[in-house]
Amino acid sequence: MKKDFSPAEKKLIGGMGLLMGIRMLGVSMIIPVFSIFATGIGGSTHELAGVAVGIYGISQTIFQIPLGRLSDRWGRKQATLLGLAIFFIGTVLSGLSTNIYHLIVSRFIAGAGAVSGITMAWLTDGIDTDRRNAALSLAGISIGAAVIAGFTLSPAIAGYLGIPYLFHTCAAITLVSILFTMKYLENHRTNGADGEGQSLKIRNVALILKNPDILRLNAAGLVGNMSLTGMFFIMPLLIKEEFGLLSMWKIYVPMALTGTVCMYFFGRQADRIGTVRIAAAGFAFEIAGALLPLVSRGPAALIAAFMLFYVGHCIISPVLPAAVSKHPSEEHRGTVMGIFNSSQFIGSGLGGLACGILYSFSPDCIFLCITVVILILLYAFSGFRNYSS
Repeated sequence: MKKDFSPAEKKLIGGMGLLMGIRMLGVSMIIPVFSIFATGIGGSTHELAGVAVGIYGISQTIFQIPLGRLSDRWGRKQATLLGLAIFFIGTVLSGLSTNIYHLIVSRFIAGAGAVSGITMAWLTDGIDTDRRNAALSLAGISIGAAVIAGFTLSPAIAGYLGIPYLFHTCAAITLVSILFTMKYLENHRTNGADGEGQSLKIRNVALILKNPDILRLNAAGLVGNMSLTGMFFIMPLLIKEEFGLLSMWKIYVPMALTGTVCMYFFGRQADRIGTVRIAAAGFAFEIAGALLPLVSRGPAALIAAFMLFYVGHCIISPVLPAAVSKHPSEEHRGTVMGIFNSSQFIGSGLGGLACGILYSFSPDCIFLCITVVILILLYAFSGFRNYSS
């Protein structure tokens, strides 16, 4: 295996890392306080707030595969620009929402700009199979930096100006990402783009879905995002009660810094010791983070639990898509990544909907549910064989 990336690979990693980072900066400004906004807007209930949280993931689920398949045919750049434009419109409308129903519709529109699978495919298109964990980890540095900045700015902007201004800021940042993509990123068309449209055939999607390792990875993506949505639904509400909105950045910043370091370190280790071991470590951190609030609900315990869970999420976040990208069908990579990202956003949607219901009973129900589903996943994922028979 080569020790260093080629100049072309470095350019690709740098460009895609910046695009992912710019977009994540806007998104990460909304995540830390969205449940607070959704539970406090006009006409809201716990259940409707859960719908507002989950509808974004449901919309992503609906549009992720079509946009991924479109990118296989039309090109990564064009499909990415289309998705970013849709996300921009939905984000502007979210900031203008005055009741929970307007917010739900606006978040559905924003979710239709489903470019996560496309950008992952765009990055892995130009990287050797055995080096994709390292490439995604390097690109993840900009994502981690964006999360740190977003988590820092979010409580301050929300506290001083109001949460709607976060959506307006996110929309402005999305415009920057559109301009960056248009001017600096080179288009990519897959080998099958000018062929007979094989990536668009339903039977090929069915064959992909039957692969046992793809099933495990899709399950991991679903459970991972369902759990993440659950934690980011309940934790901001609990932390706000303990520390107040303006002090939340003091928790989010060290959490994001630690997660970014772990993402880079464990992502590179996955190329050496394998996907299963690193993923198992990430799942173990997540389980510890979900269990701790069931034992203690004090301020220190909440901070430690959120930190443990987020570190676990950061460990698996580059490992799973890298494993998906190693699927042997080169011409269907955009479709494969779209399916995986759809699984993730199904998890996000289910997580939001479930949390809205469970929160009506007790926060403990959310933590217990997260623990159980990750334990089941950990057992199932142990059978992953990296597409070998």
